[in-house]
Amino acid sequence: MLTQKDVIYFIVTDRFFDGDPKNNLGVDRANPTAYHGGDFAGIIKKIPYLKHLGVTALWITPVYENLHLADRGAYGYHGYWPLDFEKVDPHLYTARSGIAPGSMEYVGELSDRLKEGGIKLVLDMVVNHVGYNHPALRNDPATPIRSHWFNTAGVSSDVSEQDGWMMGLPDLDQDNPEVVDYCIGAILRWIREGRIDSIRMDTAKNVERAFWQHFKTKIKGRHPDVSLLGEVLENDISRLSEFQQHFAFDSLFDFPLQRTMSEVFIRGNSFTWLASPRLSPSDAPGVLDGDTYYTNHNRLVTLLDNHDLPARFFTEALRATGGDRPAALKMLRLALSFLMTTRGIPQIYYGTEVALEGGGDPDNRRDMPWELFAGDKPKAQYPEARETFDHLRRLIAIRKENEALTCGSLITLYVDRFVYAVLREFDQNVVVSVFNNGADPMPETLQIPVILNPRIAPRIKGMLEKGRLTDLLGGLSARLTDGCLPVRLDGRSAAIFRLE
Repeated sequence: MLTQKDVIYFIVTDRFFDGDPKNNLGVDRANPTAYHGGDFAGIIKKIPYLKHLGVTALWITPVYENLHLADRGAYGYHGYWPLDFEKVDPHLYTARSGIAPGSMEYVGELSDRLKEGGIKLVLDMVVNHVGYNHPALRNDPATPIRSHWFNTAGVSSDVSEQDGWMMGLPDLDQDNPEVVDYCIGAILRWIREGRIDSIRMDTAKNVERAFWQHFKTKIKGRHPDVSLLGEVLENDISRLSEFQQHFAFDSLFDFPLQRTMSEVFIRGNSFTWLASPRLSPSDAPGVLDGDTYYTNHNRLVTLLDNHDLPARFFTEALRATGGDRPAALKMLRLALSFLMTTRGIPQIYYGTEVALEGGGDPDNRRDMPWELFAGDKPKAQYPEARETFDHLRRLIAIRKENEALTCGSLITLYVDRFVYAVLREFDQNVVVSVFNNGADPMPETLQIPVILNPRIAPRIKGMLEKGRLTDLLGGLSARLTDGCLPVRLDGRSAAIFRLE
């Protein structure tokens, strides 16, 4: 089960690492829409790397045997065009005697190896649709899926969110009990034979709501420790939160926060987009002020980018700065500092740790640049990659070492256009994070009010008045002066103070 202490690393499996060329069926790395060779063997070989970075959960794209549009030069390397919901795609494993072709046991073995390394497996699943031109549309006896299992063709998901065909993909009718029975049965097998820890459900808002009632009863009833993480591509908090309130989702991707982080850290909008200063009733709420809508906002999965968004975070930052790489790198590292210290379960998209670039699909799914590495860290001759990697690795370590950052409440101390300061505390662990999003250093020391904040318990105030705060990123220390924390930061930088 995913917990608030986890850090998720997300890979497009085919683009991560080729561990065994023997399964390279039709691999063409020069074609951005073809298979590139990444497989389970590659994941297993990179477990030491994942451990070195510090991640605790690995989300991989769907493993189903997929359909292809070879006549259009498009292939299901990403896993989202299912042909067979009960078999592993042959590109992902190397067949062995004693294990049936396509067996879920290949996923089970991967899961076992990851668990040995202290890493949970999050398996991406699809119940909304099948791949283009699926043989079921012709009632081909080779598939158990039947032609009457689909919603009416020709209706777009833009017209009907649940019954329409998203991007022309044949849409399964989850109001049909025969369809529900098949999909629930397949998921139960993946859990049992694939030995997974969590399910990431693709396009959850496009699935008929009746399906989630069956999921709650059967999947969550039988396997309460298997987390359900939903992709609900929705920026309206009231609509997004419904899936946690009513449909058994333990976690949801926090797209409202993702969009706000882009607006603040890349486009320079005010930190008040994140949180209200609460100085008067007329202050507009920030995105974090909407946390009361959720059943548990601490279980939301926070992210800077992924494979479905228009571009990678670093590429967006480069565009915003007119190609100024040092400025864009500062944006990325500051955003990562926020991601690792705010509430929720952080998700890192593969390559972000080395500032990988990428525009629209399929460019945002580039191959992991292992040529930059020597062992488990970037080579010294690639300073952009190395400094970003070291920064993220340190942030993950700080997060693990401080329960305030995983289990603590979140109290805004100060917010204006350029500066945001937040206190998190758990038991004896107190962390104050301060961010300067301005391009320039603070012109003078900022006195951040702490003791007068009515949301901080007297016990914590007493600790803060007596103790010393040490910046875990820069090593400098500070004490409260007249109830305030004195801070002066360089442009686009952060300090993470821990109370000693």
